[in-house]
Amino acid sequence: MPSLNYQLESRSRIGNRFFYALVVLQVAISVGSLLDSHSLRSAESTVLKDRAALTSYRSQLDSLQKLMEGGHAGRDDSGTLRALATTLSLSLHALAETGPLDFATHSSATARQAEAFRQLATRPVVDSRWTADYDRELKEVAQSLEHERAATNTAEEKFLSQAQKIQKIRLYVERMDAATPLLLLSTILCMTWLKREMRLQVAHGMKIEVELRQERSSLENRIEARTAELQSEVKERMRVEHLNRGRNQVLEMLARDEPTEEIFRVLVEVLARHRSTWASALHLLEDGTLHLKASTDLPEKLVRNLQQLSSGMAGVPELEALGKDKALILCDLAADRKPWTELLRANGIQSLWSAPFFGPDKSPLGTLTVYTLLRYAPSSADLELLETHSQMAAMVLERCRLQDELRRHAHHDSLTGLPNRLLGQERLATAIRRAKRNDESIAVLWIDLNKFKQINDVHGHAAGDSVLRQVAERLSKRLRESDTVARMGGDEFMVVLEDIPGRADGQRVAQTLLDTLRQPVAFQDLQLSITASIGIALFPDDGDSADELERNADLAMYEAKFGNYGTRAFSSVLNQALIDRRELEQEMASALKHGGFELHYQPQCDQSGRVAAFEALLRFTHPTLGVVPPSRLVPIAEESEMIISLGTWVLREACRQNRQWQVEGYPPVRVAVNISSMQFAREDFADRVAEVLEETGLAPEFLELELTESVVVKDFTESTRQLQRLKRLGVSIAIDDFGTGYSSLNYLHRLPIDRLKIDRSFIQVLNTPNSTLPILEAIISMAKNMELGVVGEGVETDEQMAMLCLKGCDLLQGFLYSRPVSADRAKFLLQAGPLYESMLREDALAVAAV
Repeated sequence: MPSLNYQLESRSRIGNRFFYALVVLQVAISVGSLLDSHSLRSAESTVLKDRAALTSYRSQLDSLQKLMEGGHAGRDDSGTLRALATTLSLSLHALAETGPLDFATHSSATARQAEAFRQLATRPVVDSRWTADYDRELKEVAQSLEHERAATNTAEEKFLSQAQKIQKIRLYVERMDAATPLLLLSTILCMTWLKREMRLQVAHGMKIEVELRQERSSLENRIEARTAELQSEVKERMRVEHLNRGRNQVLEMLARDEPTEEIFRVLVEVLARHRSTWASALHLLEDGTLHLKASTDLPEKLVRNLQQLSSGMAGVPELEALGKDKALILCDLAADRKPWTELLRANGIQSLWSAPFFGPDKSPLGTLTVYTLLRYAPSSADLELLETHSQMAAMVLERCRLQDELRRHAHHDSLTGLPNRLLGQERLATAIRRAKRNDESIAVLWIDLNKFKQINDVHGHAAGDSVLRQVAERLSKRLRESDTVARMGGDEFMVVLEDIPGRADGQRVAQTLLDTLRQPVAFQDLQLSITASIGIALFPDDGDSADELERNADLAMYEAKFGNYGTRAFSSVLNQALIDRRELEQEMASALKHGGFELHYQPQCDQSGRVAAFEALLRFTHPTLGVVPPSRLVPIAEESEMIISLGTWVLREACRQNRQWQVEGYPPVRVAVNISSMQFAREDFADRVAEVLEETGLAPEFLELELTESVVVKDFTESTRQLQRLKRLGVSIAIDDFGTGYSSLNYLHRLPIDRLKIDRSFIQVLNTPNSTLPILEAIISMAKNMELGVVGEGVETDEQMAMLCLKGCDLLQGFLYSRPVSADRAKFLLQAGPLYESMLREDALAVAAV
């Protein structure tokens, strides 16, 4: 029906447009015919008039042409010539005045020529000059006539063209006149068709109106039914909105970290408000007993009975629900003849549904129960509502558990369980306030484990974690409950001792803790030895704030560590030591920038005593302290991260100096450079070595890099890759202080190394009762089997030299041959021959001189 109406309207619109088009076309044809007829008559009149003028003009031209042809006769008679000039003047003047408008240019030229002939006719004397002027003018008139005749021909052609156009217009007008009756007939037919379409459209419109009345009636009925449904939906949505507001209230209370009991109270109230006949209660499971945490709309007597539901009670629906995965439904308590259900019925309860809720590990947490005053079975929406609220109760419990855990993690160390830095500082601040109030003393002990990083590097982080846990346990057991021990980060611990009588008591406790920590720590099949350094600061003598006490105790700890004292109490001297250390650090930075460092070289000699290599050793001369030993320089450089730039300078300077000796003609030898762990750990270290070799021009075989065992085994895989990159450059690799580290000999054969440097501690006791000769023999034998060179450090006596040579040590280094010397002195050692004999000669000369 709608499609038919659309078709009728479309046809009507098309017919109307066609009719209007015919009318417009008819009017356009009539107007066009009228205008064209008028234009045609006007054009024909103009063409006829112009053509008559052109014909007259052409006849005058012909007359003038004949007159000019007669003008050449009678030249002997002056009177005749004058008469001809007068006649030509009059003819030309008449031609100029009667010429068409299109010949205006020619008319002006003709008028000028007429004036010229008139002047000739009025001259008194007819002589040769007159005759010449007469001929010239005749010639010009002849040329003008030719031009005017050509112009008349052109105008004639133009008239012919206009006549053809007029003929076309006449034909067009005649055709339009012939088409007018046909257009009128088409218009009449279109009007007839439009009337028919209008009658059909009116009939169809009446039919549609009837159908619309029927549709309206049906629509009104549907609207009434839908209105009833919407009213029901609005009521349901209002209940859902109230429910959502309640849930949002619960979530907001969770966000505000309000008490759990208050949240549970709101939760059961929200659930009970969903139906006017509902009451609800929430129980939590604690030690096998359900404890009532919140209830609403229940009789007071029933609430007292619901306070505790122990597992020994029979027929309790809440307890039975704990053993199910879904809600327990009792639609009619009258059908369940049990003491507990009779108690519920006595308090007006006719039905109940109890839903258990569980934790993330599926362990039961409690139940949420709905009690109804009417007897009916719950709908799926009711059960879904109960299930949703029970899950919210589980979420509240889980959120509270997580918050408690977060609080603990925020204030306790996850590895050791001790208070962390934040809680430790809070307790120290609290202890200070209490000590000020009670006029008491406090001792702060700052504990740091010595060489703990080596345990992590050698045995792994699992071993380090085990050490930290056992250290925390030992410290906690040795302290009073009123004391605090906190892990401040890494391998550092802080102990706060309250109510300490004096400094001696704090030192005694520190020594007790130190002795406790010296006991080996068991890890798997290992017994790990650990030591510690403890700094002591006392309140109020060494500071009256937590920050000041921590700083001073930490300062005392560093003094104990660097001085190997074990424990150290803070004093003003230590504060000055810190200032001195900082000043030395600034002097070192300035020396590195302005060339204040220098290298000394200690020779490594073969068994004949000749120099085979040098070890480059860093020296720094302080303006007031004098020569500062490397044992003091290196820790400061590592702590301030100056060691990278300083190590690069040492490498470059040693290579430059060795190349300089070679250029000066001295025998080429290797130069050994010590590499720090921070340098070796850099990914671009091999690239830096290659750049230094290229910059200085030193061949790679004359450079040896010395690394300690702990540096190499820190990350064995990465160290192997780094050593392989260095070996590809062609440099030598030596393991320094071999035998003192924690490395496994299993790793040794897998490393691309060239030499082992036996630590001086093995050589110093070589000829003592507790001789290390068996260890020395084993190291040299192992190195020979692995085709590694061996260097003995710290050779100071003839007996040590003889024993090392006897056992096959390749190179010897020590004061027996030479102390570290400057670069100028070192080049003379290269040509001095066997250094041992040279030193004997020098000693003999010195004795003779005495």
